[in-house]
Amino acid sequence: MQKPTTDEELQAALTDDRYRILEVLAEHDELRSSEIRDHAEIPDGSKHYQLSILDSWDFITPVGTQYVGEHETGIPATLYTLTDEGHAVVEEY
Repeated sequence: MQKPTTDEELQAALTDDRYRILEVLAEHDELRSSEIRDHAEIPDGSKHYQLSILDSWDFITPVGTQYVGEHETGIPATLYTLTDEGHAVVEEY
């Protein structure tokens, strides 16, 4: 999905799930994708799809990884934060 270029396109493209992700990241400096899913109350099946779209539009960006759990093993979770452009979208809409 291409990045919206007009206000009308952006409003149409910012589905409830996408906008809630931006709002949640505006409230928290950085979060793991599972925390974003929980706070934004989006379906697990669409989490990575929505995050990848917002990342491709430069509204969010991965800022690191974090192991989850007591033993810090397995695949680390990606941490995301809002970009300046993402903050501007939340403030405007």
